Amino acid sequence: MLRLKHPFHIIVPLTLLLFLSGGSVYYWRSTSVRLTADGQTRRIFTKAHDVAGFLKEQKIPLGSRDFTTPGLDAPIGHKTAVKITRVTVNIEVEDSTSAPVTTWQTRNRQNLRRVLVQRGHTTTVTKKIKITKHDGIEISRELVSAKKKRLPFYTLTIFNRRGQPAKTYNLRRCKMLKMRSTGYYVGEKTVPSDVTYLGHKLQRGLVAVDPAVIPLGTRLYVEGYGYAYAADTGSAIKGLRIDLAVKDKYEEARFNRYNVPVYILEKSNAW
Repeated sequence: MLRLKHPFHIIVPLTLLLFLSGGSVYYWRSTSVRLTADGQTRRIFTKAHDVAGFLKEQKIPLGSRDFTTPGLDAPIGHKTAVKITRVTVNIEVEDSTSAPVTTWQTRNRQNLRRVLVQRGHTTTVTKKIKITKHDGIEISRELVSAKKKRLPFYTLTIFNRRGQPAKTYNLRRCKMLKMRSTGYYVGEKTVPSDVTYLGHKLQRGLVAVDPAVIPLGTRLYVEGYGYAYAADTGSAIKGLRIDLAVKDKYEEARFNRYNVPVYILEKSNAW
C-alpha cells in the first residue's frame, strides 16, 4: 500500500526554494556599488541607473558644495565605485603685528633713577582668509581682504640699580593731568627745609603736589622734566599745581608757570 508523505514535508522545501529563487533574482537584477563617504566604505546593491539616482535611492544628501566621483550623471555599472567628497569653506581671521618702530627716545638718570622714554608705532595687519577643505583636509586658502592699522606707543621704562629694566609703563593708558608747574630748590628763601614731607632729602625728581589730587608716594612722569615721585606738599600747591625740585634758580626759571602734562604711573612705597 502506497503511503503519502505529510504535506509539511513538501511545503517547507518548496517555500525555501521560492525564497532563495526570489533573492537570487533580486541580486541578479541589482548592481553592486562600492560607496565611500564620511570616512566609511561599504558595498550596496542598487537598481539605480546613475549616481544621482543611486544617492536618491539611498537617501544620501549632498551639501551645496559637495561633489561625487564620478559625477551625478555618470551611469551605474558593474562594481561601480562612488566617492562623495564633503566640501567646507570657512573664513578665518589672522592678525600679525610688526616689530615696534621707535621714532623718538630719550635716556637720562638725572631724576632719582635711570629711565628710558620712547615714542613710536607698531603695525597690525588683519587678514581674512577663505579656507577650503575636502573631507576635513585643507586644499586651498585665498586672501579675501587685508587691513593695516598703525598703533602708536608712548612708554616709560625704569631701571634698577644694576641697570636692568625694572618696569615699563604705557603712558598712553595712564591718567594724564595738565598741571601748572613751578620750581623749587634748596636754598631758595621760600623753601623752609631740605627734607620733604615724606622725609626724603630734597633732590631733583621729587615733587610737591596737592594730596587731594595726587596721593603722596605716587610715581609720575612729567613731560619736559622727567621721572618724578610725589613726596612733598606746599601751602601754595593746591588743585592742579605741581612744584618740581630743581638744581638752582636758573633751572627754576625753566619750569615756572608752565602747563605741563603729568602722567600718573602708580602708587609705590619707593621711587
